[in-house]
Amino acid sequence: MDLNYLFRREQISLVNAERAESRSARAAHAGLARGYAELIAEKHARYRFRKAPALPTSC
Repeated sequence: MDLNYLFRREQISLVNAERAESRSARAAHAGLARGYAELIAEKHARYRFRKAPALPTSC
């Protein structure tokens, strides 16, 4: 599965969970987000926590 697709679906699920009006809808969207996060962690672990740019080698 494409990494960008997984990240996009995770973010959409998180936003949907925040905006959901019912507890069950929030739980469903949050569960989807967790599922996408698990797929990202399992298949693409080296990309998951690289949110900040790498430091230059001169530092």
